[in-house]
Amino acid sequence: MKTVDFSIRRAMRSIASLFTFIFCFSFAVSATTYYISPSGNDATGTGSSANPWKTLYKATNTVAGVGDIIHVNAGTYLETLQCVVKPGVSIEGDGVTSILKSSLTADWTEMLSLRSAEGTNGNQHISFVKFDGQNLSTFWGIYVGGRSNVSIHDITMVDFKDRGVLFGGRNDGNGAPPTIYATGNSFYNNTVTNCAAYNLSTGAYGRGCLNIGGQDGMLIYNNTISQTSRPEGYNGWPIKGWNEGYVRGCKIYNNTLNKIPMGNSTGNTGWNFAIELFNESGLEIYGNTITGGSIDLNFQTKNGYAYSVWIHDNVIKQTTLNTWIESGIVLEYGTDGAIIENNTIDKKAHGIEFNPRSGDMIKDVTIRKNLLTNITMAQNTGGLIGVFSNAGDFSINNFNVLNNTMVATAGSAPWWGINFGALNAGTARNISIKNNIIMNILSGFLVQGGAVGMDSVYIQNNNTYNNGNSNNPNFNGVAPTNYTNTNNQHVVPMFVSATDFHLQVASPMIDNGVYVGIPYAGAAPDKGFAEFGSIILPVKLLDFTATEKSGKNILQWKTATESNSDYFSIERSSDGQHFTAIGRVTAAGFSSSELSYSFTDATPGAGVNYYRLVMLDKDASKDYSNTVAVMNKKDQSLSITAAQVSAGKKEMAVSIVSSQNQKATIALYDANGRLFVNEPVLLQKGMNTINKNISSVSRGIYYFKLFTAGEMTVKNILTND
Repeated sequence: MKTVDFSIRRAMRSIASLFTFIFCFSFAVSATTYYISPSGNDATGTGSSANPWKTLYKATNTVAGVGDIIHVNAGTYLETLQCVVKPGVSIEGDGVTSILKSSLTADWTEMLSLRSAEGTNGNQHISFVKFDGQNLSTFWGIYVGGRSNVSIHDITMVDFKDRGVLFGGRNDGNGAPPTIYATGNSFYNNTVTNCAAYNLSTGAYGRGCLNIGGQDGMLIYNNTISQTSRPEGYNGWPIKGWNEGYVRGCKIYNNTLNKIPMGNSTGNTGWNFAIELFNESGLEIYGNTITGGSIDLNFQTKNGYAYSVWIHDNVIKQTTLNTWIESGIVLEYGTDGAIIENNTIDKKAHGIEFNPRSGDMIKDVTIRKNLLTNITMAQNTGGLIGVFSNAGDFSINNFNVLNNTMVATAGSAPWWGINFGALNAGTARNISIKNNIIMNILSGFLVQGGAVGMDSVYIQNNNTYNNGNSNNPNFNGVAPTNYTNTNNQHVVPMFVSATDFHLQVASPMIDNGVYVGIPYAGAAPDKGFAEFGSIILPVKLLDFTATEKSGKNILQWKTATESNSDYFSIERSSDGQHFTAIGRVTAAGFSSSELSYSFTDATPGAGVNYYRLVMLDKDASKDYSNTVAVMNKKDQSLSITAAQVSAGKKEMAVSIVSSQNQKATIALYDANGRLFVNEPVLLQKGMNTINKNISSVSRGIYYFKLFTAGEMTVKNILTND
């Protein structure tokens, strides 16, 4: 709904504040806003701001118009029945002071239900409300099933028993993929705490605070999701696949995920997952900070995308070394086209691992520029990068480990560094291990066993130091064919410190690598995860925002530092996936102080516009910002040019200019929110004058509200008689 404020005379600050409180609306394409209040009445209320309902159930059972909004006034509500939200209807609140609770305790039952047939356009949002599961008494929080274009943002959710929020392409629990994938859904700026169970009684199966499946292009960002509150063995995951799995083109980015350390890796006291998904294509996970737990993905296929999964620029850590097995990144079953780069993985038993089953293929995998530190022995196992399988007939093809720095914990080091498993059948070919720094491994920095040897193996320009087997690979008696092992070093790499693994200026790793397609500074690439010198991001971005103003979208961003920066390319998208450049802003070049930039999109598209920055330096290297979104408002089609309320004559007069013939509603309120007039009007193109007799008015401040299905304008006046 478009809101435009006018005033024919200035009022005191208190009056302006009151006006803002009563008539401040968020833009949405909306027919009507309805209200609930703890002091409302379901029997006699009308859902207006002056006469609200008492419960969300009454509102959701009544409101059905596409674009309608249910506004949850501040207060605490205890719902006794399930609230079913119809497509097109949105729910908004006043933030954490709008608290929704439910007395529902039945298993497999959600408090707030948004279920429809597959392919339904939800075209709705839920925002600025707190959902309270009442100390684990309510089973599920919100279930979005079969609907597209549903946004859940800026909510708080706490203490649900089994699951917090579910997004399913289907609207049932069937494990098959949906016939029609859900598209355009998003989950952002939310805080979810203690809403996921780990159920020991049903086959050691974990749930999620956020559960997703059957989603195409879903965006999950800027959330804080924590599952640390329950006893060991009873905590589920922050993010979990929902039944059918099957996610494609989805992005999970800039989230903070916290997971309690759990028991051993057999799962009987809890698997160590922070994100667990199934059947992924074109999935991107980046910019997240994950404390406790791992990223665990299953069945990775490209299906027309450039990659099956792209995991980059995450911090995956544990606060202290876990005595149980805990991994950083796990890819299970087959993997086709995975990119794992620029991640920091700290205090884990396994850094990056693959778990193929019988007959599975791992192919086209690139692991580059990651920093793995404090990798340790746990339960007599552990390692840097490994392929584990109880079956010996899996296959590997085109597996690349490039420019990583991987340091095991001295005194508690794992047995192996890079482990290609025990192959007794299948094949392992086209293996490249180049430009890595690998330290402190007991058995050998590279291990491969079984009766089948590897083919086309290239081990070049690595630095392997303080590892077992005299810093040489260990092939357990089956040497590879077509084997290259050249230009490797075994010296102290000279890190900046025991906790800073960048290189000192005198490090023998500098300019000592081989070119593998990664930009570098100097005469040749350096070894390890970070180049010494100038190959750094051109810009350290502090923030990036988008706001609408008078039909234009204003983009603003700040940088903390800039190094050799050239310009910012501004890109826009209508779906959050496919971006087109719409402008550019020249960067400062070099700066060590905070700088501000802006760009105005004067002709945004209809509906939601997505924006991102491409930050380029003068050497053509680049980096991308986060994606921001803003709703574009329609051009204003009506305005109130004059208005009058006469307390003496008991009448009102309003002059309205309309750009077209259209239906509208005119309403008159006083400063206390009392409604005096609420009537439909038929506006003609041009000037319209509405005169009406009214009673019970006295001197004071009044507000005219004129609105159509997609626009609203408000005018305040002060009576003189």
